[in-house]
This record gives sequence, structure tokens and C-alpha cells, in this order.
Amino acid sequence: MPFCPECECEYAPGLDKCPICATSLVDALNEESTWVCDECKAEIPGDTDSCPVCGTVFIDNLRCLTHPAGPAHGRCIVCGQHVCAECGIRRLGRYFCERHSVEEEPAEEEILYRAEDREALNYRRYLAEQGVECRVFSADQDTGLLIGKNPIETARIIVPSKHRERARKWMASRSVDDGHVLFQCERCSAVNGFDAGGCANCGGS
Repeated sequence: MPFCPECECEYAPGLDKCPICATSLVDALNEESTWVCDECKAEIPGDTDSCPVCGTVFIDNLRCLTHPAGPAHGRCIVCGQHVCAECGIRRLGRYFCERHSVEEEPAEEEILYRAEDREALNYRRYLAEQGVECRVFSADQDTGLLIGKNPIETARIIVPSKHRERARKWMASRSVDDGHVLFQCERCSAVNGFDAGGCANCGGS
């Protein structure tokens, strides 16, 4: 089926041009294509499951962190926590969790890490070399996402759950303490320890 790279619409075979914008059709959409969020009208990546500007969620299978039995309606634009209609707070058209709804969101360049986080930056660099995306743990931003007994004084980085096994192998090869690396459930946004068999909040893998 041909697609329009501008409108991102799919058409029946046989068409060469988009009937809406007259752009030449392609066999597949570029994964790096962008589209406009229906809620805030911001231009965002075409393969994202939520808007990074306003926090609106576009897919149905994400769970709320606080109420994991219910679907997520949005993501807090400060910490990324999945929120439902009951606990999510919308302010000026953007989603916030209860914790950050009363705070001004920090400018990205103003988020400061602890002085000893040179170690965390090294971890992130080593994992990036192996194709594993992760981010530095920030107590100010991430504490509200922690599930279970995860002492924040030892946490260094957060790895998405899809990279958990690759990160575990890297940790074993470098004798990295389990408490230094946490994983984030992509279904409900909870941050868990590596000693858990899956997400302690929603049961996701």
C-alpha cells in the first residue's frame, strides 16, 4: 500500500500522488517522519506513543502508575509518570502528576545531577556503545516513579524495560552493583529494581 509522507495517509494501490496535498506517494513511511499533535498542535516524532509537549497519550495499552488497572490518559511532562483521568492534572493544556502539578517544570538545561554522577554518565556512555538507551537517575525528577525498596542514594541510571536483559549482561560483565541500575516499565512508567522479575506495579515484563 502506498503512503503519503506529508499527510501520513495510506492509499489503495495504483495512486501515484496524494489526493489531498499532491505529494508523490512512497512505499513506506520514514520512521523519522513527524506529525502534529491533535491536542496542542506541536510537531512531534511520528513514531511516539505520547506527545512530549503536552503529555497526551495516543495508544490504549499504557497503564496509570497510581492506578495500574486503568488506562493512562497522559504523561506528566516533568517526570514522565503515566496518569489517568482520576490522578492526572491538566494545566494550560498539559498533563502533570499530582507531585509536579504545583511546581514549575524545570528547564531541561537546569536539571542538575549530583556531583558523583560522573559514574552515571560513564554507565550511560558504556551502554550507549552497545545500543542500550538509558538516562541518568535524578532524585528530583524520578523519586515519585520508584516502586518497591529502591534506595535512591545508590541509583545511578534508568534503563527502559525493553533493554533490561542486555543491560543485565553488561552489569554482570563489569560487576556493576544492582542498586546502581533501575529499569522503567514502558507500560505504566514505574521504576523498578533489577532484582524484580518484572514490573512490581502493573506486572509488565
